[in-house]
Amino acid sequence: MHFIYVLVIAVAVLTILAALAHVFGSTKSDKINSLWFLSAAIGEVIWAVSIAVFLSLGNGEFDYQIAPWLIKGIYIGAILMDTSILGYVSWKYKIGKAFTAFFAIAGIILAVVFIYDPSVLYSEILLGGGSPSVVIDMSKGFYIAYEIYFCTLIPAFCFFLIYKILHTSNKKAKNGYLFFLIGLGVAGLLSGVFDLLMPPFRYDLIWVGPLAIGLTILGFYFAILKFKMVNLNTGWLKIMSSIVLISGAFIVYLLIFHLVFSALFKVDNPSYQVILLNFIMIAIVLALVPAFSEIMEITKSLIMTKQINLPYIVKKLSNVGRRKIDYKDISGFLSEHMHFSYIGFLIKGKFYVADDCKIPAELITEISKLPAPAHSVWQSVSSISKNALDEYDISKIAAITSANGDVLGQMVFGKPVSKSNLEHKDLVEVTMIVSLMGTIIENGGRSKS
Repeated sequence: MHFIYVLVIAVAVLTILAALAHVFGSTKSDKINSLWFLSAAIGEVIWAVSIAVFLSLGNGEFDYQIAPWLIKGIYIGAILMDTSILGYVSWKYKIGKAFTAFFAIAGIILAVVFIYDPSVLYSEILLGGGSPSVVIDMSKGFYIAYEIYFCTLIPAFCFFLIYKILHTSNKKAKNGYLFFLIGLGVAGLLSGVFDLLMPPFRYDLIWVGPLAIGLTILGFYFAILKFKMVNLNTGWLKIMSSIVLISGAFIVYLLIFHLVFSALFKVDNPSYQVILLNFIMIAIVLALVPAFSEIMEITKSLIMTKQINLPYIVKKLSNVGRRKIDYKDISGFLSEHMHFSYIGFLIKGKFYVADDCKIPAELITEISKLPAPAHSVWQSVSSISKNALDEYDISKIAAITSANGDVLGQMVFGKPVSKSNLEHKDLVEVTMIVSLMGTIIENGGRSKS
């Protein structure tokens, strides 16, 4: 079986999992809608798997026996899928129920006629000697009726989606349905070209339609989760949704890989060695993602010297409370990423600093005796001579306080390395870091007691 057909089947299976999660995660009032969604996924699976298996057939006796059943699955599965999509988007409206009933009856009539007499659609099944195909018989009018059916059904559910978007007050749900509309518009166009117009002339590309529709359904399920359109209140639903989304992203990657590989090397189906190598490389990349992310954060924090990378600093400091506090290490880390010439900690009369900063004991004593600030973390340095401040590059001194307001220590800031003066935004961010240090020191002290 060609690699692309495996992807088609994998997408179809994921749509079923997504639909099941939608059913079990929906509220009672939305249960009927979710069942329509499940019905659409079942139709997509029948359509997609039938196409993938049919295009993989050889010319053996069993292949000829199973081929007519697969062709029935192709055309009946598509009817079930699109009718169910219409039901999903329109069933809440009276006119939507009427449209759904009309297209469901018309679809049943088409299916019954085709099952009773398959020759109304095709005159011959061609297996072997290349890709399997079906000789469409246009003279009996059935295929034209089939095309008209879908060319009216697709605009119908797009119309109801637009109506739903315009009359939905929930902004998140509106965004989700808009995402679905765009996806269905693109997938409907591809299906119309590759699964309606081209099959009478070229049959080997009918896999494009189910793949596009399947990815659209998966994309819409992602939108359902993103915009909180269902409630995943149980652990197994969350696990299933994670499997669906991660696998869906993985399949999109493999699809892009297949298309690029085929275009570059003019090969229809990559060898299993190439596919295996691709899987190995994906595993390696995923294993290195945390390291890449850390490197990017460090680089961003070090290069952007005119602003503080507050999220990265908070993330790193949050891990400090889980181990013994090393003030010198924290001093070096903060001075590097907050872009000060140095940052020192004065804790219980002892001064900790990572850089080569020799502040005399007399000045340390003066700093320790500064009065606690009344409304902020910043202490007044008016009692310290300006010459001493300039000589040792002291720009600011902050009091580290506990949740109760007790002074736990002080942070001494050197000169900013890229600015002459700190802006208000900088001061707010530095204040947040000083407060976080107070929490870390307080919790560290408690853990020792």
